[in-house]
Amino acid sequence: MEDDASIYVFHADTEGLNFRKAFKDAGFYLSGCCIWKKNSLVLGRSPYQWQHEPCLYGWKKKGKHQWFSDRKQTTIWEYDRPKSSKDHPTMKPIQLMAYPIQNSSMRGTIVLDPFLGSGSTLIAADQTGRVCYGIELDEKFVDVIVKRYIEVTGDTEVTVQRNHEVLTYNQVLKELEEQV
Repeated sequence: MEDDASIYVFHADTEGLNFRKAFKDAGFYLSGCCIWKKNSLVLGRSPYQWQHEPCLYGWKKKGKHQWFSDRKQTTIWEYDRPKSSKDHPTMKPIQLMAYPIQNSSMRGTIVLDPFLGSGSTLIAADQTGRVCYGIELDEKFVDVIVKRYIEVTGDTEVTVQRNHEVLTYNQVLKELEEQV
C-alpha cells in the first residue's frame, strides 16, 4: 500500500470496537467513521433492525493522505441497497463504492479490495477509470464477481489467474462442464 493511499473498511457495527482496534494495530490512522445509510432495513434477530453500515476511513500513520474532492463531503452516505443481493450476503451498490474511490484516488491508479465479495469495488473502479486488484478466497463468490462484472459491463473478455496460469472465463466454464 502506498504511503499516501487511503483505506476504507466496511464492517458490522456490532464488531466496531474490534475493527477499530485492528485498524490501529495494523498501523493506520483513523480519520473517521462514515456511515452507509441504507434505504431499507436488514432483517435480523436484534431488537432494533439495522439500516446502516459503518466504514472506517484513514491512512497509514506515517503517511499523508490524498483528497480529490471538495471539503463538503459528509460522513453519511445514502445509497439504496442492491435490489438483488441473493448472490452475496453483504453486496454493496456500485455507486456507494465509486464515491470513496473518486474521493481518494485519481484515474489510472490502483484500487485494492482484499475481500472482493460481489465485485462492487471492481465494477466501480472500472467505471471510474481506476484499476482494481481484488482478492476473493471463496470460489462461489469468484463466480458471482465474474458473472456480475460481465452483466454490468458487457465485457466478455474476462481472464482469471489460477495456479499462475491466465485463462479466459469461457475456458474455465468449459473445463467445469467437462468435469460434470
